[in-house]
Amino acid sequence: MTLEQHSEPVDQHASSDAAVWEGPLFIVGMPRSGTKLLRGLLSNHPRLRLLAAETDFLPFIDQWVQRHGSPTTAEAFERFANDLSGANHYFNFRPAGRGPFRWQDWRAACDGKFDVSGLFEGFARYELDVRRGSGLIWADKSPAYIRHIPLLVQHFPGARIVHIVRDVRDHCVSMRKAWGKDIRRSAWRWGHDVLTAHRQCSSMPERCLEVRFEELLQDPDTQLRRICMFLDLQFFAGLTELSQSVEQRGYAAGRSEIVRDNFSKFESRLTPRELVAIESLAWHTMQALGYTPVRAVKQATLSPLMQGVLKLKDGVSLVANGMSRRGVTAAVRFHATHRRMAG
Repeated sequence: MTLEQHSEPVDQHASSDAAVWEGPLFIVGMPRSGTKLLRGLLSNHPRLRLLAAETDFLPFIDQWVQRHGSPTTAEAFERFANDLSGANHYFNFRPAGRGPFRWQDWRAACDGKFDVSGLFEGFARYELDVRRGSGLIWADKSPAYIRHIPLLVQHFPGARIVHIVRDVRDHCVSMRKAWGKDIRRSAWRWGHDVLTAHRQCSSMPERCLEVRFEELLQDPDTQLRRICMFLDLQFFAGLTELSQSVEQRGYAAGRSEIVRDNFSKFESRLTPRELVAIESLAWHTMQALGYTPVRAVKQATLSPLMQGVLKLKDGVSLVANGMSRRGVTAAVRFHATHRRMAG
């Protein structure tokens, strides 16, 4: 079947007095937790348009507007766009086929609305070439927004959020394999960020849907039906198929299909001591989300000093990982800018 056979006329979703929901949809989650897989699958839907790269800079836009006010004039907008151009985590991965980025076109896409939501939506619509009233839903997959759900809700009262969760033990294995991250800091951050997002999403089920990575792998049909129902979209079988590989790292790298056994890898890749460390640092969150520890029996903590030491260690690993592709200076600048933009 072609996409055209699945296309949904706008009037199937709206009455004469109700507008069609056109987004935004935000996909959030910890890194290495299946956000790319979910984006790849949902990109098959004819009514969804997802940004090809992570934005991460919504907190920066929020802070910029707080400091300088809304950039309503052309001069102010140009200054704002120039400040944002340092958000190289997005612009380094912007599809080449889009042509040169023009702030004038972005400004026009804001449609006269220059507050935080107007600026961000204008950016997305410009990048995706999605006009208002088209019936298409604009969407952003940025894992870092797992720490900014209140900000998403504040600026986009009509947004819907899909939070994808992966077993902390497999998350840590993947973080170490992909970027050399320390499993203790990965477990600690997972424990904090996932529990916070879980509580926030549970408080507004009409706005937020939680999806388990393991369940998406094992039964993609059921999970994508859930997501389509949440988004008021028609489900079709083609949503469970990847059109191309979405992963460049880890066990699923280069695979153009759902790797259905890509879970519980920790059973063979973590030592008993490592399992205790991970499970104890994420123990409360594992309990809250229904993951069963096999070694730990209580919650442990990570001192502020140790958090700082491990953060420095992870930073060195990231820079070393990026040196072969960017060089030392560029790698340091890349990750420093990313952290600044993401807030």
